[in-house]
Amino acid sequence: MRGIGTDILEIERIGALLHREIFLRRVFTEGERAYVAHAPLPAETAAGLFCAKEAVSKALGTGFGTQIALRDIEIRHTEAGAPCVMVRGHEDLSWSLSISHCRSYATATAILWGQDT
Repeated sequence: MRGIGTDILEIERIGALLHREIFLRRVFTEGERAYVAHAPLPAETAAGLFCAKEAVSKALGTGFGTQIALRDIEIRHTEAGAPCVMVRGHEDLSWSLSISHCRSYATATAILWGQDT
C-alpha cells in the first residue's frame, strides 16, 4: 500500500450547491455530472463523489492545488456499480475505493496500491 485517504461530508453542503452550474463544472467531470443528473438521490451521489475525490487526493499525499485539481480525478463506475478511480496523468495507478452515504453524511475511503517510491 502506498497511501490511504478518507473523507466525510454533510450532504446538505453539496446539495445546496447542485443548482450552481459553475460549481458543477469546477468540481465534476462531464461523466460525473451525467451520473449525478441521472441518480435517484443527486445530492447524496454528488457528495459521495466529492468525498471520493478528497480521499484520492489524500491518498496521493498532494491534496488539491498546483499538482492535482478536482477534475483531474474522475470517479467512474463498473457495470456492477462499483466505484473506480482515474487520475489524469497517473493512469497507471491501482486503486481501491469505497463510497457510502446516508441521509446526512457521505464518506469515502481510497487506497493507493503499490510500493512506496
